[in-house]
Amino acid sequence: QWQKGKLLGTGAYSTCYAARDIKSGTLMAVKQVKQQQVYESLIKEISLLNRLNHPNIVRCYGATVQDSHFNIFAEWLAGGSIASMLHNYGPFQENISNAYCLQILRGLVYLHDRRIVHRDVKGDNILVDATGRIVKLADFGSAIQLTATKLTGAGLLQGQMVGTVAFMAPEVLRGENYGRSSDVWSLGCVMIQMLTGKLPWGADNISNHFALIYKIATATETPSVPEHLRQDTRDFLLRCLESNREFRPKAKELLIHPLFRDAIQPPSLK
Repeated sequence: QWQKGKLLGTGAYSTCYAARDIKSGTLMAVKQVKQQQVYESLIKEISLLNRLNHPNIVRCYGATVQDSHFNIFAEWLAGGSIASMLHNYGPFQENISNAYCLQILRGLVYLHDRRIVHRDVKGDNILVDATGRIVKLADFGSAIQLTATKLTGAGLLQGQMVGTVAFMAPEVLRGENYGRSSDVWSLGCVMIQMLTGKLPWGADNISNHFALIYKIATATETPSVPEHLRQDTRDFLLRCLESNREFRPKAKELLIHPLFRDAIQPPSLK
């Protein structure tokens, strides 16, 4: 039994509300999905979330069917998304961006070790706790677990264009095979978003969806990186944004990057 609270956000097929468990008093977020056509993907998302347990991944409390709605109950983080924080407060300082990036990276390593690709890493899908110090990956509606039936002989996904264009790796937009390294590219794009308060590739100012796809898919350079960044921040960004997926480092390899030598550690994650 639960009570619906304020509206937190809306998506193409879902609406998210604050919620409260009547018996325990636990505050949660509930994702309500109405369309029948997304039933199969919703079941996959719930099944995937129920298997995940990591401090930088939003916890799933369960799911119910009520009238024409499917409800997914998940941990509620009062700080909202990184995207909403940027909208409200502007770009982050490098030390904050680096601390968040390290936590996102830890979440990705956990997923990638389990052969899971998130496929929609972006500021809207990274949530911040009430202290502003802990971030967690959320929204696994696009995530996929790599299995033999879904892969090429090289262990890659076959040309499925899934995600948010401004954060998608070039190989995804070109319809090429891709894998876990596409999440690493997206992380680089999130860093640009955190440090500038703007979408990568100047996507805020490009209204034509196909023009943006073409721009990223045919680019010979990385999205614009701020000039004022420290050398280790710039180096980390450029490693994430390596255009050739074969040379792009794995998430686990990036954990030992010098950028994180003095990164702020949230108390609960030390």
